[in-house]
Amino acid sequence: MPLVVYVEDQIHSRMAKMHEDHRGTFLSLCEASPEDSLLHAVSRYGDTMFNEVQLERFVAELNELPAEKMNSTIRKLAAAAEFAIASHGYLYFQGADSDRL
Repeated sequence: MPLVVYVEDQIHSRMAKMHEDHRGTFLSLCEASPEDSLLHAVSRYGDTMFNEVQLERFVAELNELPAEKMNSTIRKLAAAAEFAIASHGYLYFQGADSDRL
């Protein structure tokens, strides 16, 4: 089941939604990232939420990726994070928890 990502406003109303690609390239990238990175914090099975301050670091980590890793999914995630920052909101990653597998 692909990861679903929502942009939420300050009161957690959902303003936008996107899905990871069917190959799971973003989650694979997250799992291979250093343990102290925000990318590594995104869970395949649980839910993860980043606030505005965390999103600044998340965008920086995405922008530091090598060019060959910057596929359309990564670019869309960066844009979603920028939208959340501009809205003083959140990025919510809905993982496929084990009850739904």
